[in-house]
Amino acid sequence: MQDDLNSAPADLAAVDVEAAAALEDRLPLVATIGFTGHRAIEDIAAAERKVEQVLAIVGAAFDLIIEAPLADAYDGAPRLRLLIGDAPGADRVAAQVWREQGLGEVHAIYPFKDPGGEAAFTDRPDRDDPETRVQPPPEFGPWTGIDSEGLGLPSDRAHAEVGRWIVRHSDVLIGWWNGKPGQGVGGTNDTMERALERGLPVIWLHPDKAAIRLIDPHASRRHADASEAMLGLDELARPLTSEALAELLRPAFTAPGDARPNSRDPEVVARRDYASIDPLRIRPPPAGWVQRLFNRTLWRSFRLFETVAGGAAPAKWNNDPPPEGLALQPGFARLRAASAEAGARANALSSIHRSEQLLLVVIAILAVLTGALPSLLAPALTAPGSKLAATPADAAETSVVIHAIAAAAEFCLGLLAVVIAFTARRAHRHRRWSDARRLAERLRGACATWPLGIDVADVHVEAAQTWTEWRVRAVLRASGPRRGWITKPRFEQTAAWVIAQLIDSQIAYHDRQHRMAERIERTIRHIEGGSFFVLMTTLAAYVGVVLAQPWTGWTPPPTVSGLVTLLSAVSPAIGAGCLALDATNSFGEIALHSARLKAEFERRKAELGLGAGADYHHVQFVVRSAAQLLRDENDAWRDSLLRRRIVRG
Repeated sequence: MQDDLNSAPADLAAVDVEAAAALEDRLPLVATIGFTGHRAIEDIAAAERKVEQVLAIVGAAFDLIIEAPLADAYDGAPRLRLLIGDAPGADRVAAQVWREQGLGEVHAIYPFKDPGGEAAFTDRPDRDDPETRVQPPPEFGPWTGIDSEGLGLPSDRAHAEVGRWIVRHSDVLIGWWNGKPGQGVGGTNDTMERALERGLPVIWLHPDKAAIRLIDPHASRRHADASEAMLGLDELARPLTSEALAELLRPAFTAPGDARPNSRDPEVVARRDYASIDPLRIRPPPAGWVQRLFNRTLWRSFRLFETVAGGAAPAKWNNDPPPEGLALQPGFARLRAASAEAGARANALSSIHRSEQLLLVVIAILAVLTGALPSLLAPALTAPGSKLAATPADAAETSVVIHAIAAAAEFCLGLLAVVIAFTARRAHRHRRWSDARRLAERLRGACATWPLGIDVADVHVEAAQTWTEWRVRAVLRASGPRRGWITKPRFEQTAAWVIAQLIDSQIAYHDRQHRMAERIERTIRHIEGGSFFVLMTTLAAYVGVVLAQPWTGWTPPPTVSGLVTLLSAVSPAIGAGCLALDATNSFGEIALHSARLKAEFERRKAELGLGAGADYHHVQFVVRSAAQLLRDENDAWRDSLLRRRIVRG
C-alpha cells in the first residue's frame, strides 16, 4: 500500500501536467550567486574594477561547470542569477556590473515596505533616506519584498532575514567585507558566517586588499563552528581562480553516481530511466491499445482489492487552489508541475507493480486449483454408466484428456506468471516506483516550504546522495526565490494553505491508511484462517469416515476423495498466497507506521496552535519540521524497497 504519494496530492491541488511539459527547460542548470557587502564605499571606480574581476572569474568557473558530462543531465540553457539586497554601496555596484556583463537576471531582496504604498526600502522607512527607497518593478518581477514591520520583525532582524534568504537560495556567496566584526545580526560578516555554516563557498573581497580570496566551507569546519572560523578567515582563505571555484561548486550540481561511459551505477541508471521511460506516455498502436486496456483493467486490480478488503472509500483531500498571487508565480508553477508529473508517475507505477504481485498470487492459486481439479472431475466423468466411460478404454481416454486439459491450462497459467515476473523484474518497476514516489514526496514538501521561503536543507547542505534529491534541488534552483511582497495577511493566507496541504492532508492520509491497512490485514487473516479451518475440518471428516468404514460399511465415492485432494492442494495455496501478499505489502506494519505518523503530524498541528497569530519564524520552523518528517518517512520507506520486489511464487 503506502504509495499514492501520501496521496492527497499527486496533484498537489490539481496541476496541469501538460503545462509542465510545455516548459522548454524542465530542468535547466541554474546557479545563483549571492552578494553581500558594505553600504559605504570610498572608491567606487576601484570597487567596480574588483567586482568586474570577480564576476569574470565566476563566469569562467560556470563555463567549466557546464561542460559535459554534467550538462547532459540537465535540460534547457544554463544560466546565472544574482541575488542581492540592493542596498546603496556594494550591492548596487555588483548589480550594475552584473547587468553590464549580461550575466543573467538580478533578483533583489528588500527588508522593508513603505507603510503607505508599494515602494520598497533597504533600510527603515522612518529614516527617510531617499537612497534607500526603491520603487520595485511589477509585482511578479524578479524581486522579493519582506514587510518586516508588518510581520513583526525588528529592524536588525529584518536585515538578518535578507541575509537568510540570500544564503538559502545561493550556491556561492560573494562578500565585500573589511574583516571587522559587525555591530550585530544582519551585517555582511553575519551573512558570510551563515553561508559558511550552511556549507557554501565564500568569495571574499576586502576593500583594502587587491587579492580576491576563496574560502572553502569544508576548511572552515576545522573550527568548532562558523563564528570561530570567521575569526581566522585569513588563514582559511586561498587565492580565487576559476578552476578552484569550479572544483568547489561542481559537486553541488553534479548528479550522483559514476557517469562514465558504460557505467552501470544504480543512481545513474535510475536517473536516466526516469528521463527516458514514462509510464504515462501511451505508445503508438497497436501497443498503445494494449496499454490502455491494461490501464483500465489489470492495473486496477490492487485498487479493487483495497476497496473490497480494506473498505477504502474515495479519499477526500483538501484540494483548495493556492492563493492567487502564489499560483501566478513562475517558480511555484515549475515546482507544482514537477511534483504533479512525479506524482502521476508514482501512482501509475504503484498500481502496475502491486497489481502484478496480486495477479501472481491469484495465478498461483488458480494454477493449484487447475492442477488438482482432475482429481475431482475424472472420477465423476469416468464413473460406470457415464456417457464418457461406456467402456474401460473410453474411461481411460477420458481421464487422460481431462488431465491433459488441466495440464495445458496450468502450463498457460505458469507461463503467464513467468511473463509477468520477468517483465516486472526487467523493468525494475519496484525501483522506479520507489524513486518516483520519493521524488514526488520531496517535491510535494518543497511546494509547501517554498512559498514560506524555507526548505528542509536550510541548515546545512551537502552534495546530493541520491538522484532524486539532486533533481529536487535543481528544480528549486530553477524556481528561485518567491517573488513579490510578503506581507502579514499574505503570509497568513499562504501559511493556512500550506498547513492544509502539508499537515492536514497528511493527518487525513495516514488516518485512512491506518484504518484501511488494519482492515486488509484482518481480512487476510480471516481468509487464511478460514481456508485452514476448511482444510482441517475436511481432513478430519474424511479420516473419520475411513476409520468408521468397518462399522458403517459405507465407502466414500471417488468424488469425495477427489474433493479432499482438491481442498488439500488449494487451501495451502490460499494460505501461501495470503502470506506472500502480506509479506510484500506489510499491512500490519503500515497500520502501525501510519498511526505513528498521524500522531506526529497532529503534534505539529498542535505546535502551530501555540504560535497564535501566525508568527513568521514559528510557522516556518513547524512547516519545515513537517516537511522533514515527510522526507524522513520516504527515506525509511525506500529502505524496505527489496520487500516490494515481485515474488513469483
